[in-house]
Amino acid sequence: MRAGGRGEGDASMTFWGELTDGTELLLGEPMEAQLLYDSDAPASQLRAVFPAEKLWEDLAVVRVFHQGQVAFGGIVDEQNTALSGEGFTVELIARSWEALLLDNEARPAVLRSPSLGLLWERYFQPLGLTSVVGDQSPKAGELAVEKGTSCWELLENFCRDYLGTAPWVDGKGTLHCEGPQETKVIAGRVLSAELSRLPCKQLSAVWQQSFRGTYDTPFRGAAGVKRQRYVSMEDGRDPRALLRQGERESWLLSVECQGNSWPGPGALVTVETPRLGRFEDCPLRQARYIRDSRGERTRFVLERGKAVCG
Repeated sequence: MRAGGRGEGDASMTFWGELTDGTELLLGEPMEAQLLYDSDAPASQLRAVFPAEKLWEDLAVVRVFHQGQVAFGGIVDEQNTALSGEGFTVELIARSWEALLLDNEARPAVLRSPSLGLLWERYFQPLGLTSVVGDQSPKAGELAVEKGTSCWELLENFCRDYLGTAPWVDGKGTLHCEGPQETKVIAGRVLSAELSRLPCKQLSAVWQQSFRGTYDTPFRGAAGVKRQRYVSMEDGRDPRALLRQGERESWLLSVECQGNSWPGPGALVTVETPRLGRFEDCPLRQARYIRDSRGERTRFVLERGKAVCG
């Protein structure tokens, strides 16, 4: 572990730590490392094990750079030092910046004419995030922040109800409330693949409650299955969105690719698989970067794309 300038031109991922006093240190080559992104989980996760010559100072932050960009940035949850006959090893377990929002409760209040700017100044910026992107204009009405609400719940609910978006935080600590930006990713050479068809996720119909209180407005879905849902007026869910979700979840492609691709939220992945064919613009469900004695590789779980070519 040493101080110095970042090797931002490196093709491989490079690992940096930040001490509690702000000093940045190059952590060196890990013996093993894994990065995990899951679209259903607010925070990404990092686990890495490094060889060490002595006991490390306390780390507060870890950043992983890939091709000059911050692929991962977040807080250290665990720093575990082990001593064996071969020397020291240091295991770091970290979560991305969203962990700051998940781990902190929001001060209860009733906010009149709430805005993203107001929430940023009162709740999110004090946690250490660097900047915010999104519509910061005041909104009509009142927003009640109940006791026990996490800052992430407050942010997620505000973005959904007032902005119609889903929030995320990039590796630099910028809070994005304008929604994920679509990015095109070409996966590396496929080492293995598995295609799963899951009709158990499909819905045949969603019935929406009318103003009369009856459920008499059907939205039809997949043929060949019998699986219905009912949405009340208070529920607020979009029946069409429920049908689309069922369709997305009914088809999954899992691939392990050579190399260290690391797509973020909103990524659309194109992959060429032996025999199965070419799958284009598949929305990313999960990604796992792995680095060990076998080299670097990335596993993707992908939803149905726009085009499938045999």
